[in-house]
Amino acid sequence: MAGARHRFALPVIAVLAILAPPAGAEPGAARLVGPFTRDDYPQAIIDRPLTLPAGMIEAEIGAQFTSLRFETPVFGVGGTDDWDGDLAVRVGVTDRIQLEAGTAFSLDHTLRDEQGFQGVPGFDVRPSLTSWRRIVPVRLSLLALDTETLDTAVTLTLPFVAHASRTFFLGRSGEKVVTFANGDGRVLPEVDLAAPTRWRLTDWLWLRAGENLFAVTTGDGIAQFAFDLGVGVQPHRLFAVTLDSRMASIAFDGGGHETSQTLADAGTIELTGFFTPLRNVDVVGSLGLPNVGRGFDDYVTRIAVRARI
Repeated sequence: MAGARHRFALPVIAVLAILAPPAGAEPGAARLVGPFTRDDYPQAIIDRPLTLPAGMIEAEIGAQFTSLRFETPVFGVGGTDDWDGDLAVRVGVTDRIQLEAGTAFSLDHTLRDEQGFQGVPGFDVRPSLTSWRRIVPVRLSLLALDTETLDTAVTLTLPFVAHASRTFFLGRSGEKVVTFANGDGRVLPEVDLAAPTRWRLTDWLWLRAGENLFAVTTGDGIAQFAFDLGVGVQPHRLFAVTLDSRMASIAFDGGGHETSQTLADAGTIELTGFFTPLRNVDVVGSLGLPNVGRGFDDYVTRIAVRARI
C-alpha cells in the first residue's frame, strides 16, 4: 500500500515542480513576451514588444527645435533656427504587424548671421509655400522575434513627398537667380529598410541596433548602409534613457563609387529620455547632435507626448 502511495505521489511532485516559480522569482515580475492587451501593456520601455498589440492605437504630437550653422555663408546666411511640429499615428494591425503614418509642420524659421546678398536682405529658402513640410512617411513594421532576451522587427518606410519649388529673383535687374525645390519631383524619393533590435542584458539594461539600416534613392540609385548602435537604461518603470550613435555609414552610387563616413567624420549622437506616468502615456524628450565630427554647433531638441488607446 505504501508503494502505491509513493507511485501516485511522484507524478504530483513532478507537476508541482514544473509549475512552481524558480527560487528568488518575484510573484509580480513583468511579463516579457506578448501578445499584450491595453490592460497589461508594459509600463517600462524595456518590457514592451517592438510593435503595438492588435487593436491598439498610439497617437503622438511633438515639437522640435533645430539649430544649424554653416561654415561658409550661403547667400549671406550663416545658419538657421527652425521650430517644427509633428504628428504621428501608429496602429497595431495584428500582434506582430504595425502601421504608422505621420507628417510635420514648420512653425518658425529664422536666419542667423544674416549678411544679405547683392544688396538684397536674406530670404527664406524653404521650398514649401505653406508651413506643411510636404512629407508623409508611411512605415510598416513586422515583429520577427519576440523573446525574453532578444526582440527584432523588420520595417519598411516609404517617405511620400508632395513636390514644391520656389524661384527667387535677386539683384536690381530682377533676373532669375535660383530655384529651390524639396526634392527631384518624385513622389517617392527613397525607400528605407531597417531591423530594429533589442538585446536585453538585465532587467534594467539593453542594447539597441539596426534602427536605420539601409536606404536607396529611387532617382539616382544611391544605396546607403548605416551602422547605428545604442544602449538603454531603465532604472525604474517610470523612467528610461537611451543613447544612440551612428558609428559609420557607407554609400554606393550607380557608377560603383563608394564613400564612407565614421563617427569622427559626420556621426550622430542622440540622447532620449522617457517618462511614463501612466501605462498608456509617454512623455519623450531628446537632444541630438547631427554632425559631431564637425563640432557641437548643430543640435536638435524635441519633446513629444504619446497616448495609447
